Amino acid sequence: MTMVLALSLTGGSSEKYFAAGLGLTISMTFISYVVTFPSLLVLRKKLPDVPRPFRVPGGWGTATVVTMLPTLLVAFTVATLIWPGLGVGWFGTEGNPDDSLPTAFAGERLSYTLSQLIPLGVALAIGVLFVLWGRRQTKTQDLVGELLPTR
Repeated sequence: MTMVLALSLTGGSSEKYFAAGLGLTISMTFISYVVTFPSLLVLRKKLPDVPRPFRVPGGWGTATVVTMLPTLLVAFTVATLIWPGLGVGWFGTEGNPDDSLPTAFAGERLSYTLSQLIPLGVALAIGVLFVLWGRRQTKTQDLVGELLPTR
């Protein structure tokens, strides 16, 4: 569905569709890492006594650095995929952020940005709906389990 939406947002141009689809695919993959990397800190805090085959040495501070550095880098990568040229001009560098747009979208920043944000938003909304539906199903199963007699 998100790819059909991306195709309609690119006006049917195969070059634009490919550029938008590639950016969308990479950013959706990287978004999963943005929420996966912090699991180290979450699991260390919620389940500290669970034995794990691999452990980051150095305590909480090292674990925080090992978690936050890649999380921030991946989040920045996602932001630059959605808004190419982000960071151009930082730290005394020169250049025009619009020069970083895919060739098919030269001079069409809004069109490219919408081809990324709208499908990402639709995919996120679908994901949220599935989570809510799954929670409802789990609650229903729990209620049925409570009503049925145990053997």
